[in-house]
Amino acid sequence: MKSGTSHIQSRLFKNQQGLLDAGVLVPGTRWVDQSRAVGDLLRIQRRGPGRARGDWQLVADAIAAHDGTAVVSMEFLGPSTAAEIAGICTSVPNVEAVITVRDLNRSLAAMWQETVQNGSTWDLREYLASAETTRAGSALPPQDLPKPGGTFWRQQGVVRMSRDWSASAPLTLITVPPPGAPRTILWERFCQVLDVPATGWVDASRSNESIGAASALLLRQVNEALAAGALTKPAKRFRKQILAKRVMSARKSDEPSIGLPVAGWVSEQSAQMVADLQQVDLTLIGDWEELRPVDVPGVDPQEVSPEDVISAAVAGLAGTVRRAGRDAAAE
Repeated sequence: MKSGTSHIQSRLFKNQQGLLDAGVLVPGTRWVDQSRAVGDLLRIQRRGPGRARGDWQLVADAIAAHDGTAVVSMEFLGPSTAAEIAGICTSVPNVEAVITVRDLNRSLAAMWQETVQNGSTWDLREYLASAETTRAGSALPPQDLPKPGGTFWRQQGVVRMSRDWSASAPLTLITVPPPGAPRTILWERFCQVLDVPATGWVDASRSNESIGAASALLLRQVNEALAAGALTKPAKRFRKQILAKRVMSARKSDEPSIGLPVAGWVSEQSAQMVADLQQVDLTLIGDWEELRPVDVPGVDPQEVSPEDVISAAVAGLAGTVRRAGRDAAAE
């Protein structure tokens, strides 16, 4: 998660026909088809075929009918257990695994924000403290690690993921370029895995947009207010996909970003992570140096003024009203 996957996925589907002409199948008509298929696949591995919905079988049949490379990209595959991975690798032949990884400090800032967009009420300091205290278990299955640290290491325990996947399939690790690098580099590196030309592809506008510091604080307060009762799935989707990803992300340039200086423990953990990864049987595309943690420019959410949060609230309410009006007009 939070390592350029949305950019790669959007480009895969934007260039679906061109990739097919080059011998690479991207199953499904939209990325959500792959997301549903992977969810179905993981249910099969965890609960047995009786709980399957058939979404994965559609993808597996398309892959079986294609004479060449096929790409399935979904972040939920990463944290799979060794037993689940072994089962996944029997569901289709000749599986190869690809993991994209970003430096740890940028991942911490991005993952906190993502958890807030998904409904959590942890503040940033609480999140960081828990990630630090649970880092000793980052290379182990995180089921027994306390939250929120266990939540972070489940999705960012790259050493554990790499060890487990490399035990069942050839593994390629792609490092995410540092801030300021051309945004095309990650896609060009992924093209090396696909064995297709790095240039000549259509760019894609969709990305997993972040939100500013004031909007993140506001959304956390919204989550606290909503915590008293269970939310329906449509309500959860509205909170993330409409309120966060569309309304609040649209005003990102109007407020400071979330900042995070590199802490000493982050530097230590990053060095250990690279050392452990260098012992895994994998192919590296990129540079180990790109996993050295860098400061994330911006402000500490604790320093955001109440007035800025109120401004974010007004913008969020206005955007929600506009969205509701458009939806009503379309009915």
